[in-house]
Amino acid sequence: MKQIYILLLLTFSWAGYSQITVKGKVTSSNDGTVLPYVNITATSTEATTSDEKGNYTITVTSVATKLTFSYLGFKTKSIVVGNQTQIDVVLEEESEILNEVVVTALGLKRESKELGYAVQKLSSEALEEVKTVNFLDNLAGKVAGVTITQGPTGVGSSSKITIRGEASFSNNNPLFVVDGIPINNGF
Repeated sequence: MKQIYILLLLTFSWAGYSQITVKGKVTSSNDGTVLPYVNITATSTEATTSDEKGNYTITVTSVATKLTFSYLGFKTKSIVVGNQTQIDVVLEEESEILNEVVVTALGLKRESKELGYAVQKLSSEALEEVKTVNFLDNLAGKVAGVTITQGPTGVGSSSKITIRGEASFSNNNPLFVVDGIPINNGF
């Protein structure tokens, strides 16, 4: 009798820890193109992103788990896993305008009206006006506290950018991040 109870306990514990691997592809409803790097969450510990081809793989612990797909500029979509192992998702574009967000020095996101200090904006039209061959030289005189010194050799050289004066003995260059990739602007 004791062995039957142990067998039942092991059977139910095994069923409780079963895992389901779900695969799929995320595309746009507008033109059917794949959406790279879509955030896919199931719980706080079960999350992933799609690769550059829109493919994803996630392991969930329950058939009742709800997968949530979110991507900037698209509506968030939730799907219950059930018994599916292949879930292809089509996200619809969201036509809402994004609010302005300011990222402070500590990485905290705030609206500009919530900050206790002045925030300057630079429009894309101001950057599109080309006056020099180096893109960074076009920023000269457009943002307070920023000094831009042109490079010594012309087109291929990098410009020296100083924000609010020389405060460092080693490297005083600002950090440029373009599409999540840091760029070195050293001489």
